[in-house]
Amino acid sequence: MKLQRIAAQTALGLALLYATAPLVHAQEELVVVETLGSTPFMNGGVGKSDEAYMRKAGKDFNLHIEFSERKDNEFVADADLTITDLRGNPVFVLANAGPIVNVSLPDGRYRVAASFHGKTETQLVTLRAKAGQDLYFHWKGDVKLDAYDGKPIGGNAVPG
Repeated sequence: MKLQRIAAQTALGLALLYATAPLVHAQEELVVVETLGSTPFMNGGVGKSDEAYMRKAGKDFNLHIEFSERKDNEFVADADLTITDLRGNPVFVLANAGPIVNVSLPDGRYRVAASFHGKTETQLVTLRAKAGQDLYFHWKGDVKLDAYDGKPIGGNAVPG
């Protein structure tokens, strides 16, 4: 009787494990594709696995944008992104963008502006068919130093 109860508990445990295993796996690769108006996009890439998945999923979008700063190229995850047509009409606006944004826009020419800590950079891009375009926004600055020992974070040498 006791052996049957242990076998039943083990079978139930294994059934639950197998039933939830695909859900756990699916959650690891779950990336939310959102829409702003009628524009599908993905915003994220914090952490190595998210970064890798954003790059992989980016092939389904025609515009890939990355944000970084300083000499150590640390990712920026809170830039303000505005994409306009050449007449200045906004077609996509996203606050707290990055470090990677994938966007699908109709073919055409666009002005892409990204702001971070009050500094704005602008780039022009032409999108055609399914050919993907990559844009990189990088804000200059000093290497981030560790508050504890004053040494550079990320292994870069102190400039100067």
